This record gives sequence, structure tokens and C-alpha cells, in this order.
Amino acid sequence: MQSLRNTIGKSIRARRAELGLDLETLNKYSGVTVSVLSNIENGKANPTVNTLEKILVILGMTLQTVIIER
Repeated sequence: MQSLRNTIGKSIRARRAELGLDLETLNKYSGVTVSVLSNIENGKANPTVNTLEKILVILGMTLQTVIIER
């Protein structure tokens, strides 16, 4: 079973790709560094709710949706 952290990371990566955004562009709009974004997408980071909110708002997602779609 995938961990929640991996599920969230994969969802963020998929949505970012769907929107045609690269990590630098997501960084520009969210204020989250490229290295942190990469670590989140790869399931290597435990982001705070505040950091997730910054990312998900830009991607037009909600934390509830990401968790429910798990």
C-alpha cells in the first residue's frame, strides 16, 4: 500500500504535468522551492499543511480531493 506522502506526491506531479507546468513555474507561483517541490513529488518530504495548500491552490486541487482519491 502506498503511503499518503507518495500518493500526494504522485497526484501533484500528475496535475502539474496535466497543466503543462514545470517545477520552476510552480515555484514561481507557489513560493515553494524547486528542491522541496521535487522532494514532495518523489515522496521524500513530509510537507506542512501550509506548504501543501500553497501548491494545491496553484494546481486547482484540494487536500481533501487528493486524500479521497487515494
